[in-house]
Amino acid sequence: MKKAYLFVSILMIVGIVIIGASAYKSFYYDKKQETTKNINFYLKEHNYERQVQKKEIRRDSKTAEYFAKVTFKDEPNNEYEIHQTGSNPFEVVGYKDGVQIADKKVGKYITSD
Repeated sequence: MKKAYLFVSILMIVGIVIIGASAYKSFYYDKKQETTKNINFYLKEHNYERQVQKKEIRRDSKTAEYFAKVTFKDEPNNEYEIHQTGSNPFEVVGYKDGVQIADKKVGKYITSD
């Protein structure tokens, strides 16, 4: 009886671990990889790849969305956030000294609506 109880308990723990790992992969890892691939494609499509000095993929805890923080070689004092706003369109927001840039003359990589 004890062996059967121990076997069932171990089987349940293994099942919970497998389900947890699968959920993590599908909710976080796959989404991050897809967003990274799409942002890399955006940078390549606009010929920005060679200008990238630093790129970091981050997750916004409020919206649970991933975005890229990018610094370009020709504008090292500006920091840009590239957000995927749907299935393919991207929004690029620029910041200089922590203040959002609204003028394309100051931040040439921003997208303005």
